[in-house]
Amino acid sequence: MTPKHLGKVLLEKWRIIALCIALAMALAVLDLVVTTPVYKSTATVVAGVRAPETIGPQSVAEQLSSDYLLTQEDILKSDRVARQVVTDTGLANAPGVIQQYGWEPTDGALPDFIASKLRNGLLVDSSVTNSRVMEISFLSGNPQFAAAMANAFASAFIDVNVQLQADPARRTVASYTRQLDALSGKLHEMQAQLVAKEGTLDIVAGKGDNDPDSARLNALSAQLAAAQAQSAAASAHAGAGALPDTMASGVVQGLQTEIARLEAQRSQMSATAGPNNPDYRQLVAQIAGLRGQLSSQEALIRKSAAAAAAQAQAMQSGLNGAVTAQRGRVTKVRAAQSEVSVMQQDIANLQASYDQIAQRRAQLQVLDNTGQTNLSLLSPATPSDTPVLPRRLLTLALALMTGVVAGILLALTIEFFDRRIRFSSEIESWLGIPDLGAIRISPPRPMRLPRMVTGLLPNTRAQ
Repeated sequence: MTPKHLGKVLLEKWRIIALCIALAMALAVLDLVVTTPVYKSTATVVAGVRAPETIGPQSVAEQLSSDYLLTQEDILKSDRVARQVVTDTGLANAPGVIQQYGWEPTDGALPDFIASKLRNGLLVDSSVTNSRVMEISFLSGNPQFAAAMANAFASAFIDVNVQLQADPARRTVASYTRQLDALSGKLHEMQAQLVAKEGTLDIVAGKGDNDPDSARLNALSAQLAAAQAQSAAASAHAGAGALPDTMASGVVQGLQTEIARLEAQRSQMSATAGPNNPDYRQLVAQIAGLRGQLSSQEALIRKSAAAAAAQAQAMQSGLNGAVTAQRGRVTKVRAAQSEVSVMQQDIANLQASYDQIAQRRAQLQVLDNTGQTNLSLLSPATPSDTPVLPRRLLTLALALMTGVVAGILLALTIEFFDRRIRFSSEIESWLGIPDLGAIRISPPRPMRLPRMVTGLLPNTRAQ
């Protein structure tokens, strides 16, 4: 079928096409009259960048990723947000809600059924490039209900985000609480064991060189060193005949001076008077008495030095025994302190762990109670006066196009099954008979009025 033939066919069957167009337009008008208008209300939520110290595992880099808003959109479309909307609005307890949504007991729980129905009217738009604003729209035949549901979904979305961020912290707080309870009991048990151990080992306060036993050992060691020096000095004096003490003695020096003086007199008298002189003999006797006194005094000094040396040695021996005994006690105490120090170190480590967990739990409790989130309501939804469905002009345009296409297809279908020859070109193409010509029928001549009538009419010439 040539395009010329197709055009002729469509022109011949214009009544069928017109009938299809009229039928399609009538159906479109009927649909516009019957269809309930649908209103759309939109609330906008902005997803700002949240500080890292707030609740939740997301970092700033994760929130700036390309899939962050897609994840938030999936959360918004989830059953949890829809159930939160049902809970917040109390739709499950509203009168007539069962008849409105057509709920049956076989459909499951009423709140879940209503939530699934509400999700059908939810529209989310976050496809704007380089924008962190999400548009939350709701479709309903009641403009007030559409605005209320859009705002309810926005509020529930923010609340669920707070819950999603707070739930990990809350679970961590519970875990930390259990750990702290276990650590507290273990810490008290170990402290009791430490006190009992210190009592058993007779350990007093102080560690290392600061404990009383070590201080007493240091004092005894100092005394021993002094006694050893004193004993050495006394032994040296006694071994040398106590010569330093003898020379330092005033009595000895006086006797020696007196003897020297009398010796000088004796020498002089021996030269003048002779050895048989009574005065000379008396002087010699006096000198002998003085020498006896000097010898006695020197012997006394040597005896005193020997006694001092013996006393110093005895003191040194006593201090040696005391130092040895005290050193043994210090060694024993330090060995016991080593056992105790291990327990003290374990207690210190356990206390450090307890303090860290307690500090972290306190931080998480504060963050949990603040209820922070990076989502904020930018603008609430308001009732719309203009319905978004049905779209009258679009519906009529589609009906017109549908009618035209349906009419053309119907006309071509009828022509396909109707094999009658209507055009001269079909004779040659279908039957192979040459077309020798066409007999044209002249159009009917116009009716002429009589001359006497036409003469009476103004501005009229005879045909």
